[in-house]
Amino acid sequence: MCNNGAGAHGKVVNGKKRMDGIWQHNNLNYQNNIQDQFKARKVACGRGRYLLTYETGSGPTVVLLHGAASSWLSFKSQYRLLAPNYRLVAPNLRGHGGTPWHETEKIDEFYDDICAWFKEMNFAEPIILIGHSLGGYLSARYAADNPDKVSRLVLISTCGSFEPGAVLFFLKTCWAGADAVHKFFPWLVNISSQMAGCLSKVVFSQWNCWDAYPKIQAPSLIIFGTFDPLFSLKQGYRVKELIPEADLKIVACGGHNPQIDHGDEVAQLISQFLERQR
Repeated sequence: MCNNGAGAHGKVVNGKKRMDGIWQHNNLNYQNNIQDQFKARKVACGRGRYLLTYETGSGPTVVLLHGAASSWLSFKSQYRLLAPNYRLVAPNLRGHGGTPWHETEKIDEFYDDICAWFKEMNFAEPIILIGHSLGGYLSARYAADNPDKVSRLVLISTCGSFEPGAVLFFLKTCWAGADAVHKFFPWLVNISSQMAGCLSKVVFSQWNCWDAYPKIQAPSLIIFGTFDPLFSLKQGYRVKELIPEADLKIVACGGHNPQIDHGDEVAQLISQFLERQR
């Protein structure tokens, strides 16, 4: 049970203000200069475009794909635990964290970017793939389409589609512009009106990857927060049932960003999963 008033709109829980299951964050608080440990480079993703990509460490390769209106820095807690034993590679999606924005009409364009990026990276061995939200959508599709290239998969706060109520509220908020999005979804720290429009017209209206899950061959870990306002635990259980070899871990009191809100716990879940699968 969440203490100190959890579950009530705007109550303070463990020193953080919670709004409808989403923790408010100051973006600078969780960056904490983690980028100093990584080297950045531009990696081509087709049509003369690139994804700004960050890399550090050595060992088995872990690729981390962030969610919409976020960046590679959303995995800070996971970097800290995994860096000593793994090679970490994290691209910023189009329009995020220094990667240029390009007019986007289909969610498939995000996926095309990632597929071209993987081709350019040309990893020698199958990789461990971790994705959050939109990054999880992209990760599930890539793992399903390329079973020989993904050894293990971690999906955080992601699902095959949105429930109607969540989508309707989110779309109406996005249509109202960036200020409205910041008010109701403060974790979307970097969103512009341009990206808000893309979320409503492209990402959330076209998001559907239920058919990808049964095709995933890699052992998979699914992580959900109990207070995620976009995806219900019922959907998380459905994802677990569809992926042939999957385990579901639930983060108590976690919102849509448990990798930030409960970063150490999520990092431990991922580390333990990877150790079991060695």
